[in-house]
Amino acid sequence: MKNKTIIAAVSVLLTGCTNLKYPNWEYVRIEHQVPDKSCVYKIQDACSLPTNECMNWHKQRATKFNANTVVITSSEKLERYSSSAWTGGVSGGENSSTLAEYYYCNGAKNINP
Repeated sequence: MKNKTIIAAVSVLLTGCTNLKYPNWEYVRIEHQVPDKSCVYKIQDACSLPTNECMNWHKQRATKFNANTVVITSSEKLERYSSSAWTGGVSGGENSSTLAEYYYCNGAKNINP
């Protein structure tokens, strides 16, 4: 029972730290094209984590540049495997790369905390 309490406390602390380091990151939108011409371009960035992890990574990173919209410009999945004659096994796995642009957009669709 004590271990479950410790695990729960650590989980809450880690979640809280993410919110302190990247304030309001959960309000950043993910788009596949620029939603409005009035959006202001901030920067382009790439992520090499699995795709589902990249979405949160981009949202968190966008807050560092005062952006509230992430536009995914490309996403690529790479599969690399190799075999070894010595061990008789196969190693490798899937990697992905996601390229995104960060924008600051005004408008009714943008959620303000």
